[in-house]
Amino acid sequence: MDKQNETRRVMMTLSDQAIAKLDHLVAEKQRELNQNPELAKYNLRLNKSNILEAWLSHQ
Repeated sequence: MDKQNETRRVMMTLSDQAIAKLDHLVAEKQRELNQNPELAKYNLRLNKSNILEAWLSHQ
């Protein structure tokens, strides 16, 4: 299974509480990116899939 399909599968099985925590983590990491001048210039955007793919790749 490729990363994108695995990410979709995991997203479908998350509870509402887990999704809320993931949303909070995305917002927190986005704030960190925006506050780092070296990274902010690239206008990077995080989303739940980015976070999940990174997490799954470390499992």
